[in-house]
Amino acid sequence: MLRRCFITLALALGLLTLACAKRATVQVPPRVDLHALGTIGIVEFQSGTKGNLPAFATQRFIEALQESQPGVRVLELGHVDDLSKDNGSVDHATIKALGEKYDLDAVIVGDLAVKEVRPNVDVVSMIKSMSVSADVDAALTARLLETDRGATVWTRGSRCTRTVAQVGMGGGKVVFDARDPDSAYGELVNALVNEITDDFRVSYVKQ
Repeated sequence: MLRRCFITLALALGLLTLACAKRATVQVPPRVDLHALGTIGIVEFQSGTKGNLPAFATQRFIEALQESQPGVRVLELGHVDDLSKDNGSVDHATIKALGEKYDLDAVIVGDLAVKEVRPNVDVVSMIKSMSVSADVDAALTARLLETDRGATVWTRGSRCTRTVAQVGMGGGKVVFDARDPDSAYGELVNALVNEITDDFRVSYVKQ
């Protein structure tokens, strides 16, 4: 009886080992194939903050796209105020006009919202550099729009809280205008961008 139990256990372990050995890692394509969209334009992310944070986040977003899917053609279109002088926003008419003017198949627009800034006041640091570090709550939302109809092909948002350095204080307002944005708020921007661009990356699953 005991011998039969050992044999049964050995067979079960053997089958389990065989089943595990047969499991393979399979590559899953990205949810959004940017190459299929052709040439993509990107408008600098809009933000209510002052300084270089929006431009820095836009550049990181472009880098993430091209790291995820090398060879994707991206045309930087600049600030929204230079593209839509009437209302300062990118509407359907503006998207279509951009597509015709620059021969674009799609346009990416985004909004970088800083929800709350809680300065970590250090009097000595403020005297020396006129800047402080701060805990920042931020959210990034982006949309990918077709230029012919203005339809939304993809949209996603992300949010996080990070401590950032070199936050300027001017006129009672917080200014994101660090000389070295990467060291000042690179961690914040990277966290937002990495989450929001996950749909453009290849993933792997066990089968």
